[in-house]
Amino acid sequence: MINFDEPVEEQKESDGVQDHSVQSLGAHLSATFQEYKDARRETENEWLRDLRQYNGQYEPDVLARLNDAGARSKVFVGLTRTKVMAAYSRIIDLLFQHGDQFFNIEATPVPDLDPMAVMQMKQLATQQIMDASQMDPNMNQDLIMQRMAEMEEDLKEKYKDVADAAAESMAADILDQLIETSAEQKLKESILEACIFGSGAVKAGSVRIDKKQSYSRMIDPETGEEVFQLSVVEQPMPEVESVSVFDLYPDPYCTSLNDCDGLFRRHVLTRKQFRELADLPQFDSEMVKYLLKNNRAGNHVEEDHERSRRRIAGINEQSTSNRFELLEYWGFIDGHKLEEHDVSLPEGSDLSQDFSACAWICGGKVIKIALNPIAGNQIPYQIFPYEKSPHQFWGTGVPRMMRDSQGTLNAATRIWLDNLAMSSAPMMEINTDLLAAGEDPTDIHPWRVFLREGGDGSMPMVRWYQPIANANGLNQIVEIFRRFADETTSLPSYTHGQQTNSMNKTATGMSMLMGAANVALKSTIKNIDDFLLKPLIESIFHWNMEYGTNQKSKGDLNIVARGSTALVQKEVQSQRLLQFLSLVSNDQDTNLIDRQQLIREVAKSMDIDPDGIIKTEEQLQFEQQQLQQQQLAMQQAEMQQQSGASDPQALASAGMG
Repeated sequence: MINFDEPVEEQKESDGVQDHSVQSLGAHLSATFQEYKDARRETENEWLRDLRQYNGQYEPDVLARLNDAGARSKVFVGLTRTKVMAAYSRIIDLLFQHGDQFFNIEATPVPDLDPMAVMQMKQLATQQIMDASQMDPNMNQDLIMQRMAEMEEDLKEKYKDVADAAAESMAADILDQLIETSAEQKLKESILEACIFGSGAVKAGSVRIDKKQSYSRMIDPETGEEVFQLSVVEQPMPEVESVSVFDLYPDPYCTSLNDCDGLFRRHVLTRKQFRELADLPQFDSEMVKYLLKNNRAGNHVEEDHERSRRRIAGINEQSTSNRFELLEYWGFIDGHKLEEHDVSLPEGSDLSQDFSACAWICGGKVIKIALNPIAGNQIPYQIFPYEKSPHQFWGTGVPRMMRDSQGTLNAATRIWLDNLAMSSAPMMEINTDLLAAGEDPTDIHPWRVFLREGGDGSMPMVRWYQPIANANGLNQIVEIFRRFADETTSLPSYTHGQQTNSMNKTATGMSMLMGAANVALKSTIKNIDDFLLKPLIESIFHWNMEYGTNQKSKGDLNIVARGSTALVQKEVQSQRLLQFLSLVSNDQDTNLIDRQQLIREVAKSMDIDPDGIIKTEEQLQFEQQQLQQQQLAMQQAEMQQQSGASDPQALASAGMG
């Protein structure tokens, strides 16, 4: 227990063994964080270059050279932002705009159910067979054994039905939790970072306390009237949080989270947010208060990347932030250190081993430490690449893919503008020795007359020079490197609106082109499947299996991240169906094709309900009958008119009338 009335120096001297271990572990983790941070420095600089390129800003050294060059063009061709947003829009469209959820929960082929439930089902079925045998004297032993064998087959089907019902219930629970945590918006934030920096991150699987506000009816004891009272209900929920890659510092020797020894996340909290940690479970409230007392202005020191990001965003720098910097560590910690912190280890554990744990430190002090509660001791962060680079932890994003093309486009465009400006008007040379007194050679306007005095008459006083315009050659360079950007990013210009001379002038041609573009984007979608969606849903699934209260949703289930890959396949299938429909739309193939069924399949592939727009067989038959009846009525009317006109009695009657 820390006594806040004593000076800090005396407090440090009077700290016991536990506080000494706190300081030693905190110092060790701080040193490890510094090692991880230094190793990430080069990647961090690349991210800043990606961010400047996305925002259409030159690097500081390039901008300095342009400023030194004087009145030269400083234009930045904003092609990178266009390509990034094209990739982001296509991914978001494939994931979230088709009405299908991007995951599925399925029962395993041979599900393992609760042994007690299986035994009860078997006992009930066996009892029914025995009761039937007692009531039927003709049922012999062979027939009973046959009924028992049939019972086993029926029970397998019931097991599958129970598992399918559990899978459906689990999928509904997870979808509800994703909606309540606004997971879609957080996934979009991380996917945008992946498009820009090459990697995105989401935290999932840990526990958060959801505070729901609700009104309940009650009777006022004083007035006896019915009133509504606001109540706050706290409920544990699985956490889904978007995390910036700038705040994550993984083990520098790992190439994926599977072989990651540890990972730090850097938090920057306001004083109020830091104070609220004292009320959370497992946090050392006394240490939090101690740090608040001895750091009145906080302990946050801006990192280089923070200052650079503020400059890029156009935010003014501040001397102090009055915030607290915390480090959240997930990784392995020595058993002796955990025991010194009173962490409950499994009985009979070897303290010389390392245990997966979570620790929070601030200013070299440990304010929280606990064993990893995640199933399988997994780190609760999903870090996914836009494009996976071999033997590297971080991925490659769109700006880095087209960095050379963007740089060349900028240079060629600047030269093109400078050359056009230079060649837009002629230059003039004036021999001032031949000018009359008082003539100003800088005063140039139409019908200007220069007065001349003396000199050789054959020597001109004014000479004109026309600079050469090199626009054609520079235009070719710009066009070549624009196409290079299309190739290196696999994002052709027609995916974000540019019209070509031939193919995408028609709907069929555009559909074929977009289908081919989706195939090129499939590797990125697969990375999102493997490194984000499946681990994300698995973490929430394990949370529900361990902490969920819905017993009907628990079972032997399998996670399928089918959203992204299945949707790309659906897009390709849609293009193929449209191509096939165009091929068979002729008189020769009409009798060979069930056109109504083909149109239904095209509508399904485009996420259009065919029942809402395509007529059923009953409707077609009814309309055909109506048409036949109308035609028959018209024929009868014509026949009556013809017969009436040829009847003499009718004609005589008409004359008498």
